[in-house]
Amino acid sequence: MRGQVLIIATLACVAIHATLIHAQVCEDDESFSTEFRENLLPAQTGDPQAQLFVGYLYETGQGVEQNFVKAAQWYQKSAEQGNALAQLQLGTMYINGKGVPQNFVLAYLWLDLASAQGNISARNRLEALAKQMGPARVAEAKRLAVQWKAKK
Repeated sequence: MRGQVLIIATLACVAIHATLIHAQVCEDDESFSTEFRENLLPAQTGDPQAQLFVGYLYETGQGVEQNFVKAAQWYQKSAEQGNALAQLQLGTMYINGKGVPQNFVLAYLWLDLASAQGNISARNRLEALAKQMGPARVAEAKRLAVQWKAKK
């Protein structure tokens, strides 16, 4: 028992140390903006607003090299925590195939989740997307959305 506690404590220290080293590297790298550096650690520790913002910075290339794959990854982390704007952004990335493979079913899923929270832009994109998809694919996306909501 005592050995297990020691192992867990050691692993926790290693994880914290790695995060601090990563944050320090970013802090020392002048190619990153202040906004990016200030939001990276909160994003890494699970703050959905910071994750959304880091995703936006990667998507737009503001203060960091533009990287659609990393943008989608950060949007996904935030979207999975229920952030409607991140769900909208991720859905849009799936529509356009930016940073993720183009996938209208997953785009519909994320836009539907954002729309359910009152996001008007998501609702408008959802309606346009549904016209492109056909009833069978819309039904599949709605089924996935219901399953996703049930997990939460």
